[in-house]
Amino acid sequence: MRIALFLLTNLAVMVVFGLVLSLTGIQSSSVQGLLIMALLFGFGGSFISLLMSKWMALKSVGGEVIEQPRNERERWLMNTVATQARQAGIAMPQVAIYHAPDINAFATGA
Repeated sequence: MRIALFLLTNLAVMVVFGLVLSLTGIQSSSVQGLLIMALLFGFGGSFISLLMSKWMALKSVGGEVIEQPRNERERWLMNTVATQARQAGIAMPQVAIYHAPDINAFATGA
């Protein structure tokens, strides 16, 4: 089922790009068409990955964003991150935790 979904998704993307190129009058067999396709796939894929990275990272580990600290440990974590952000001259990032036996931290681009 996964392979069929993968193939159908790729086919749908190719059809959409083909339609866009034909509606704009750009021939996909020309160098200009190839460059536009590469641009769309390259930039489009990068932006989609960037926008999805935070959601995917949180979902993959079951992480939870700390909106309001629920205990002393979370309060300490939020204060520590706020202090480091202030010292670095950057805005306070969102802080998320996930339950694991080891020390854990990661950052996402969005």
